Amino acid sequence: MSSLEPDVVALVLLSRENLVTTLARIPGRKQLVLDTALMRPMDRVAGMSVLKSAGVETVVKQERGGIPPAPGNMIRVYMVTSNLIQAKFVADQISSSIVNNPDQHFHIILVPRNLASVQLLFEEEGLAGHVTFHDFSWEFIPLDFDLLSLEMHNFFRNQYLDQDHSGLVSVARAIWGIEKLYGQIPNLFAHGRHVKKILSLVNVFSLQYGQPKIKQPTFGSIFMFERDTDWVSCLLSPLTYEGLLDEVFGIHCGTVEFGQEVTGKEGTTKLQLSSKDKMFEKVRNKHFSSIFSVLGLTAKQLSAAQAAAQGMSVDQMKNFVQNDLRNMKAQSKAVALHIGASERIQKLKGRYFETQLPVEHSIIANYNYRDSMNYIKERMAQLAPANIALRLICLLSQCYDGIPQADFSVLKQQFVQAYGFQHLITWTNLTRLGVLKLKGTDNSKTNGGGGTGVVSQVAGMVTAGARGNNFQALVKKLNLIPDQGNNVNPTEPNNPGYVFNGAFTPLSCKVVHEIIKAKSQSSPEIGQLKEALKMVPGETILDLKNPDAPKVGLVLFVGGYTMAEVAALRWLQSV
Repeated sequence: MSSLEPDVVALVLLSRENLVTTLARIPGRKQLVLDTALMRPMDRVAGMSVLKSAGVETVVKQERGGIPPAPGNMIRVYMVTSNLIQAKFVADQISSSIVNNPDQHFHIILVPRNLASVQLLFEEEGLAGHVTFHDFSWEFIPLDFDLLSLEMHNFFRNQYLDQDHSGLVSVARAIWGIEKLYGQIPNLFAHGRHVKKILSLVNVFSLQYGQPKIKQPTFGSIFMFERDTDWVSCLLSPLTYEGLLDEVFGIHCGTVEFGQEVTGKEGTTKLQLSSKDKMFEKVRNKHFSSIFSVLGLTAKQLSAAQAAAQGMSVDQMKNFVQNDLRNMKAQSKAVALHIGASERIQKLKGRYFETQLPVEHSIIANYNYRDSMNYIKERMAQLAPANIALRLICLLSQCYDGIPQADFSVLKQQFVQAYGFQHLITWTNLTRLGVLKLKGTDNSKTNGGGGTGVVSQVAGMVTAGARGNNFQALVKKLNLIPDQGNNVNPTEPNNPGYVFNGAFTPLSCKVVHEIIKAKSQSSPEIGQLKEALKMVPGETILDLKNPDAPKVGLVLFVGGYTMAEVAALRWLQSV
């Protein structure tokens, strides 16, 4: 990790160039029908001026049902995610269009890649002669100078629930793209069930499209984690401001939308979250307990500056208007937005934090199991939001390596009675993922797609006593619970565990820290780390070729990251 950030703008420029090249293969004036899931990422990659340079004259949001005919002699170009459901919507629209004009021809750009199954669907619909397929895949999209994303919205469900691993090709291609731009990364750590497959695919891309030609790499190390190696960091309540913004309002492609309850005005206000917003940069990784004091101090400073302007001379006022006024107004607006958002978070979350956080700490520390069970049942009886109850149940399952059969049945029955029997599907899906476990079952078989068959359950129950609690053993080996004797300071954090109020250090942050500290691959610390990671699903791949490589590290989460994990890694970067 380093404060010497690489120039990630190159990734945007490469994506833009690839998009223009793809559109240029389609001759003539174009009407672009854009999948709604792709609109925000496309805004990051290319604006309307770029699209117009490639012959796109109008952009239409794709919606179910019919779309008005393309005006004039424009060619309709669909740009959609490559899945069969979306493809069927497009096929239905094209079928409706060619009824009146059977000579029409359409182009379909599939993101992130062309799939044979999609082409087969169009053949079955009798549309093979009416469409031409293209594919386009953007590089990692910079959401900030230190935060990249592939914005593959269906990846998690496909990869971990449906066991459709085709998305790994796009992950591998993106890693290859990083190395083509910034040089081959010499040091590697990877852990997960499919990391070997990803690395193999990266080698295939290198052999097919060429090895990196840059001699001096920008990134010295890559750390790759699959999402199912650490569910706990997804289930605990985040306590950083940015983490809570994501919890309450939702952050999509680096943008958050505030409604009237925050702004006091009708409609929604969109705010792009990045370090370019100096106010947000100041508070994004702060513990929520210190947010109001920081925002209040800034508001007072802005008020004082505005008051001082009243006594300026004409020349001073002219200079103030030219240089400082616009920036001051922008900061005042930003402070007002963040104060409004913080008040909303406090209103929705504050009453739960007082009782819920101590329960989360107890679950993590393997303390008072029965009290935790009773608290969860009480929250369901009070009809607390379903996601709160479900997260606590899953957290209990993860930290105790499963829930005993009797408690499992009680929790399931009470949950579906409280929140609706439609959540039987939710419960089943979480069990298939391995997030929710019956004590004694083999999680690796469950998450690998083998189901929770009777034979595997019985075999697991026989050996459950001998295995013990893997999570608690992992916590002790890696010291994932911050030392309570050295209290975590939320205002001036002295431990990355501050992101969860001192309850837990994200596994990814701990692993990265240990590898950075190790002087060589053969050091005792690395041996202890590899031994501890045997208790985490998947395999470990470690190849530290160059200890003198650049200090900039790339941490890749296959399946998504949480803002708490990002904040913990930013803390690590600052020490």
